[in-house]
Amino acid sequence: MRLTETEYKTYLSVHLDLLFYAGQRGKIIADNLQFNIFLALTFSMKFKCREFLLNNKKILDDYTAVNIHRLTTEEISIINGFKKAVTSDFVIYKCLSKNAIFINIKDNKFYAVKALGDSFDKFFNRFPVLVKTTILPFNDQIIYDGFINSDGIYIGPKMSSNMKKDYMFAKKNNKIHTTL
Repeated sequence: MRLTETEYKTYLSVHLDLLFYAGQRGKIIADNLQFNIFLALTFSMKFKCREFLLNNKKILDDYTAVNIHRLTTEEISIINGFKKAVTSDFVIYKCLSKNAIFINIKDNKFYAVKALGDSFDKFFNRFPVLVKTTILPFNDQIIYDGFINSDGIYIGPKMSSNMKKDYMFAKKNNKIHTTL
């Protein structure tokens, strides 16, 4: 249920460079900060860069235009995927062998989401669990952007039972999104 090592490294490389660019454009980090120093910054600083990026998607086109001669087609595809990103509160309903099932609590849509480097069961000891994250397309599948937040709210048996019914309906009727 994770990306391959090659896919993960490609995504991470593009995403971190994009966050670095967004951080500089948003004046979150200094214009003269070196990339290797950025990599050593705290999670919260990278999170601020990510929030700025998600709230200013024009940066994606600016970044692509500035770097067009060095970006591969795959890298441009990753960057464009952020234009389709869905940021929301989700319930990670369950982990399957190929992906995890996310339920968007705003619209009750189901998504099959792959983890990046570590599977979701490394982060959470049981499911369903409420999280806040951003999902986006990547190589004809859905991933999360690497930032996932949970207050440790696990769903109880009654709500889980209702989710199971919804999940079974979605599965039977091909309503589980595998792409964005």
